[in-house]
Amino acid sequence: MKNILLEEFSPLCDIQAFVEEDESGVYFYLWDYPGQEHANIRSCWVRNYGPAPETLDFSAMEDGNAPMLPRDCCAHPQGAEKLDPDELSIVWLTEGDAAALLYQDEVLCVIPGWAGQQADGSSYPAYARDCIAESPFCFPLGTPDTNALFARIEAARQFWASWDENPWPDLQHQYLDAITATLGPVKNYYGIDGGHWPPKALVTVEKGEITYAVTLGVSIVPQPKVELYTESPEQLRRFELAFACETKWLAANEKQLLAYISGQTTLPWSYMTFLAQGHTIPCQEISEVDSRFTSMLLAKPQSAPALAFPTVYGDPVNLLWMIPITSAEQRFAEENGSEALIRLAAGTEAEWIFNGMEKWIR
Repeated sequence: MKNILLEEFSPLCDIQAFVEEDESGVYFYLWDYPGQEHANIRSCWVRNYGPAPETLDFSAMEDGNAPMLPRDCCAHPQGAEKLDPDELSIVWLTEGDAAALLYQDEVLCVIPGWAGQQADGSSYPAYARDCIAESPFCFPLGTPDTNALFARIEAARQFWASWDENPWPDLQHQYLDAITATLGPVKNYYGIDGGHWPPKALVTVEKGEITYAVTLGVSIVPQPKVELYTESPEQLRRFELAFACETKWLAANEKQLLAYISGQTTLPWSYMTFLAQGHTIPCQEISEVDSRFTSMLLAKPQSAPALAFPTVYGDPVNLLWMIPITSAEQRFAEENGSEALIRLAAGTEAEWIFNGMEKWIR
């Protein structure tokens, strides 16, 4: 008989965490996109409740049961005591796509963002305290001296605790100072978080014939999966979005464009991915205004205004300018790489300001 000891949803991503117990032991699971067609379950063995088998129990897996960890991988080969559900807790890492299971405030196991089946077919196990040798179900968790995940778990605990004091007013002030110092006074301020955490906003600044739209608060939380693609994730994991266009153009299309920009601030956590320089994203809202434009290029043009955003929890904030591109420019980026399109754009005056016209490829 299976028993759910604890369950909880990620504060950021569509992930359900749960701890499941049966007569043979306990597993910790992260269920990505629960109930959806593309759902995926990541798992980590926690402990055996009885004598460990000598080898993997394939028959248990074929019957749909969670297998016990083999004897040579198990710190308690004769079985460990049952867990008290009241002593269990979950700590979500700050990206929202990974979590640790704690028992009496000690880390039992952790399922990092890279655990589970990857797009290239590879699979990476999670980490468990009571595992002493590598297995298909988990790797040894080790100690704070040997595994950097301990530091990340502690940093996450401190991060979530810091919001008990609500640091948003101070952060909001710093973001606004950075925007107004470079672009000028804010004309409109829109809350775009829908009353949900984290707090986010979108402001517009009208500067003569050009109007700027800039987000603030998106960078409070780091993006998922960045560490799978770079050895310096702290340089890429936080961003804000900016859009610049002729004032008269935005005045005619403001509602759909600002709604679109707002919607993209949740994209990394909705799809468990990340946005960075050179990425392109679909933009149906702009194609409905002008069918020539189908996507947005995210870029960091050298000639664009540099906003001195504060470092957020020690990380720099990347300001990604959204530049509407045509279907031909999108194809060019797909065939030659986005960086080639950015290099092409670099020779254009004020390429980051949209005026309703194609810029580079017709």
